[in-house]
Amino acid sequence: MSRKPYLAGKDLEGNRYFEFPNRGGDRPKRIIQYISDDDMLTYVASGRRLPVQWSSWLTHTRPDPPTIEELHADLAHRKRVQVNAARLEEREKEERSRLASQAPLVLPHSQSTDVPRPAPEPKETRPDHRKPDTEAYDPWAAANKAPEEPQSWTPVARRR
Repeated sequence: MSRKPYLAGKDLEGNRYFEFPNRGGDRPKRIIQYISDDDMLTYVASGRRLPVQWSSWLTHTRPDPPTIEELHADLAHRKRVQVNAARLEEREKEERSRLASQAPLVLPHSQSTDVPRPAPEPKETRPDHRKPDTEAYDPWAAANKAPEEPQSWTPVARRR
C-alpha cells in the first residue's frame, strides 16, 4: 500500500513543496515544484535563492515545514536589517566627511620654524627588580633526561 505525496506548503514566491512518504519507514523524499520550469534554472544558475526555512526543510534539517507567518516575519526582519545597514553606512559616510573637513591646522612655514619648542622631558628610568627568566622550564631537557628504553605500564581502572 503506497502513500500519496502531499503538499507540505508554499513559499512567498509561489513555489510548492511536496513530501513523498517512504514505504520502508525511512525518511520521506522532499521535493520542490517551481512556478515554471524556467524558474529552476533561475535559482540554480543565478543569485536567486530559496528561503532558508524551506532549504533546511528540504534537507531534513528541520522536521516541520515553515509557516507563511514565519516566512513573512523573516522577510520583515531582512528588510529591517537592510534599512539599518543603510542607516549605518550613511552615518559612517557622514562621519568620514566630517573628519575629512576637520583637517589638522597647518601653521605657515615661517611660524613653525621660528617658535622654539621645549625639549621633551626624559622619562624616569626605574630599575627592573625582576630577575631575568633564566630558569624557565624546558620540556626538551626533561624529555632528553628520560631513559631511552620504554618502561612497563599497567593501566589503572578508575571508577566513574
